[in-house]
Amino acid sequence: MDKYEHGGDIYSRNIKLDFSANINPLGMSEGIIEALHRAVDSCKVYPDPLCRELCAKIGEKENVPTEFVLCGNGAADLIYRLVFAVMPKRALLIAPTFSEYERALEAVGCDIEFFQLTEENGFELTEDFLSHINEDIDMIFLCNPNNPTGNLIAPKLLSDISGRCRETGTRLILDHSFIEFSEIAAEYAVAELIESGAVIIKAFTKMYSIPGVRLGYMICGDGEFMGRVRQSGQSWSVSVPAQAAGLAALAEEDFVSRTVTYISREKRYINEYMGKFPVIDIFPSEANFLLFKSEKPIEEILLKYDIAIRSCRNFRGLGENFYRMAVRSHEDNLKLIFILRKELSDGSEAYDPGYHVERWEKLFLRGTLQNLL
Repeated sequence: MDKYEHGGDIYSRNIKLDFSANINPLGMSEGIIEALHRAVDSCKVYPDPLCRELCAKIGEKENVPTEFVLCGNGAADLIYRLVFAVMPKRALLIAPTFSEYERALEAVGCDIEFFQLTEENGFELTEDFLSHINEDIDMIFLCNPNNPTGNLIAPKLLSDISGRCRETGTRLILDHSFIEFSEIAAEYAVAELIESGAVIIKAFTKMYSIPGVRLGYMICGDGEFMGRVRQSGQSWSVSVPAQAAGLAALAEEDFVSRTVTYISREKRYINEYMGKFPVIDIFPSEANFLLFKSEKPIEEILLKYDIAIRSCRNFRGLGENFYRMAVRSHEDNLKLIFILRKELSDGSEAYDPGYHVERWEKLFLRGTLQNLL
């Protein structure tokens, strides 16, 4: 059996808290839950293979024509469809990044060139990337913000990359599965990126907390290419419940803004307190997760408390001492910080939690933390 390489594997052991999967801590909205319940009766018929109503609503949201939208069984489904539609001979990927791009490209025997991001540069994509785009490169996948680093590509650089891809005939795929968590997401308007020739992938999974439903979509202005992508997968890839959940999610007018506010506040909190641990270095992130480097084996430490975190040892360019943690609820984040403080403390003042000592003591009195220690 192939080894599972992603977060969210809560099935191999009894996990109480899962920081390995980057899911919205606000959870599923009541509207989505109700839509899923209502959709059960409609499962006795085939789903709309063209997802007509859902594509129309997505088009309205993204300010693009309905025919530019194609829905799939999560972003991963669309990644494989795109690769099989292009059948690239040579592709360019950054490292580290989401591993499914590499797996999909390998499935068609594609030769892959890797552009290594560096820790010294904060894992940011630089202009040096442009020199690697030439007529031999058929396809490029860029995750924006990148997984697992959380970095966004600078808008000017992204524009230059799009222009260079048009010159070389390279198909540029931008994976925006995490972009809605960023406070500056508006700087990356889909309509403008599509006009530049890029293909955009997005997912409902992370923002709307429905990884088990499986729903994503791509946007592309090339009708002929869209037809090829559509033909590269099965007709009924998006189930009746998934389409219903998508429509309900798009009706949530303030859910995204509330989430961004919540995630931003919690990231500041985590950075403030985990940043005091001298054995841990945290990298800036525009997503709902944080990449950090630790001198101690964090994964092993947390598993003692049945807490999962994402080890990044299987990401190209990252080693055993890199980890990715999702931003969860404030109480969950507090538990994680408390446990790490307990396990990593060397008695130095650097671990002093400051004014949050009282809050931690109150949680202890309520028994919220006691059962984890």
